[in-house]
Amino acid sequence: MNSYMGLEKLVKAFSERFDYLVLTRGPNLAYAVGMPDAVGLVVDLKTGGSTLYVSRLDYARARSIAAVDKVVGISSAEIPPRRPGEELVIAPSFNEVVKKLEGRVASDNKEVGTDVSQEILEIRSVKDDWEVAIMKEALRITEGVYQRLASARLVGLRERDVAALVYKWFMEDGADGVAFDPIVASGPNGAYPHYRFGDRKIAYGDYVVVDIGARKDLYCADMTRTFTIGVNPALRDALYAVYEAVKAAEKTAGEGVPAAEVDNTARKVLEDYGFGQYFIHSTGHGVGVEVHEPPRLFSTSKDVLRRGHVVTIEPGVYIEGVGGVRIEDMVYINGGAVVLNKTPLLL
Repeated sequence: MNSYMGLEKLVKAFSERFDYLVLTRGPNLAYAVGMPDAVGLVVDLKTGGSTLYVSRLDYARARSIAAVDKVVGISSAEIPPRRPGEELVIAPSFNEVVKKLEGRVASDNKEVGTDVSQEILEIRSVKDDWEVAIMKEALRITEGVYQRLASARLVGLRERDVAALVYKWFMEDGADGVAFDPIVASGPNGAYPHYRFGDRKIAYGDYVVVDIGARKDLYCADMTRTFTIGVNPALRDALYAVYEAVKAAEKTAGEGVPAAEVDNTARKVLEDYGFGQYFIHSTGHGVGVEVHEPPRLFSTSKDVLRRGHVVTIEPGVYIEGVGGVRIEDMVYINGGAVVLNKTPLLL
């Protein structure tokens, strides 16, 4: 078997209990073999042999990029006839192919075998050094955009204009895509945590919540800063409260620390400042090939931080009709919390 990305760790985790591992979900395929748009992966856990099934349209590309033992194209009909050397199976679906497997099957699809999705997520949550290195590169690209925005004149630009710059600058600096659609929430729109961007023009006195993340080699970055365009007395104290909450949570996070404790720390700071009721989401989450992965940092989470976790710390304050503040760092758990960001918390 060719060892690539997370495939070796998955084989090790399931080889004693199962005969086959079958993956069908894009993030798991990205983690295992670097091809999220494949149809499915079958690993013979007895021999370690790996077979990647792809649309016939992707056959040549998969053979050039996927580090597996065999690539097989799937088609509903052999039109045109297969080319010399082309591995092809004629079947209505991938499920029809794998239902012929004899033995114990572990899968991220309960229709195919024993559902081990949660175990796979736990394995993915603990990052190897090479994964952290890729995520640092995604974050470097992301922080470069913040530096450019910090020196740009934002007043008069529409939120969508800023989002367009984010896309442009990401691509110019080598990103392979975005981890999620940019959030550019100016003025009162900052009160909506999952706002995207619109036609509102940024004005003097606005606080502008910018939440963006580049994607590099299938791995994500996730970062937020709140730009202060002049003075907004209604949010000034909230800005410093969130700043203190981030610092306190980062100090609390570490190996063996319950995720709920990190959330409670950030929440306590905001409560002490009088903004507790305006913090309406969790303090953070894991990041990897998906922008939201385990562990989850919320008040009733049962997760415990482990060495190798990469998580966000992102408390916020959201006041309807006024606006919002959010600051978000990425931290790597290695003993304590190693902050990966280099950009100042206040811009």
